Amino acid sequence: MNGVSFSQVSGNDWTTPPSEMLYLQLFQNVVPTPAPESQPRIDQQYAQRIQEQMEQQMAQFEAEHEAAVTELQRSYVFLNEQAIGSFFKSHRTAPQLLVEAAPWLRQNFGARTVFNLRAMSDEYGAQTLCVVALWPGDLREVRNALEHFDEQWWIDNSHQASGDLTFTYELV
Repeated sequence: MNGVSFSQVSGNDWTTPPSEMLYLQLFQNVVPTPAPESQPRIDQQYAQRIQEQMEQQMAQFEAEHEAAVTELQRSYVFLNEQAIGSFFKSHRTAPQLLVEAAPWLRQNFGARTVFNLRAMSDEYGAQTLCVVALWPGDLREVRNALEHFDEQWWIDNSHQASGDLTFTYELV
């Protein structure tokens, strides 16, 4: 026995099997569309004010982003500035995160340590930014400094970088 009956009384015409209907025919006229005069009209001046506010917010966000990048140049050396700029454009939270990291890096590595920023892309186009502490001292000392930095600040804040930011060292 066929489990589908085409003589149902739901108010719909089921004489044509659903397999022969187009998708739109199945759902046509199910939800009535409101008449154009009943749709709310947005005041043109109100829409323009919203647009202007959005543009102001975008300009403010861009200015804050540029200020964070400028602040970074006081604490870090940009080795490949174009690649770093590209990284910051696609990772908008990274500059502020690095600004917050700078005092922790100085505290753990020392005020005289130079920190380089290096942006890299892999063969699939994924970008990574490396913060490299140039270390003139002993290997054990720099490993301890990095471990203390990780424990004191980076572990609690690393989720903000989404795996795209790395802190490391280079012996010089």
